[in-house]
Order: sequence, then C-alpha cells, then structure tokens
Amino acid sequence: MRQDEISSLQRNMRTLARLSMHEIYCDITFRERAPLIGVRLSPTLNAALMYGAGAEKMKDLFDRVETRGGETFRAVDVWMIIEFPHGLPSDAELAEVNLSDGDAEVAPGVSMRQMAREIYRCADEETTEQMLRRILAA
Repeated sequence: MRQDEISSLQRNMRTLARLSMHEIYCDITFRERAPLIGVRLSPTLNAALMYGAGAEKMKDLFDRVETRGGETFRAVDVWMIIEFPHGLPSDAELAEVNLSDGDAEVAPGVSMRQMAREIYRCADEETTEQMLRRILAA
C-alpha cells in the first residue's frame, strides 16, 4: 500500500504506535475536544504490538490510547499530531521562533497561523501565536 493510499486514521494509528515505541513528546489535537499539549504516550500500545496482540486487543487499545500522564483518547478522534522528536522546546526556544513562516499557505487559502488557530481551538490571538510557535518549533 502506498503512503498516499492510506487513510488519515491509518496514518494516525501508525504515528501513535511509533510515538508509543519511542515515547516522543507530541501535541495531539481533536475536532471535538481540547488538545493534549506536550504529552508522551504510554508504552502499552507498543508493548501490545511487540508481543503480538490480536486484532480485538489492538482495537481496544486504539479505542483507549493512554498518555504517560494518564489522559486517554480514542485514535479515531485524533485530528492532528505534532511531534517534538528532539524534546519539548523551552520557553526561550519558543520565544526565538521566527513567525514569518506563519503566513505561508499550508493548503489553498489557509495559512499556517489559521491552521494553528483551528487545530488547537484557540480562543484569542495570543494563544494562536503560542500554538503557531509550537508548530514551527516542531
């Protein structure tokens, strides 16, 4: 199966499994709830895959993905995953992020700033700028 033939759910499931394996920090956004910011996934998902859990067990795990902090979510509810492969950026690093790329289009007529506002469900411009900094730092 080619990469462009997989659904966003399949792509998110692969990403969640990889994040569970490597315990990489990430932000996870959802269409219907507030995002999870700066979380790492529990290694439970990866362990189940390593030990050959069956389809039913994997379905259960993807219906209740756990973070290291104890929050849970369903994989089908994930909108976007923003990974921080080198660890979470510090406040100083975020302050140094060049925001000029925020006006770049990520889709026709949609700037990166608009995308940040939507996926992080930002209520104001200050929060939008903070989340845009996170995306650009990733």
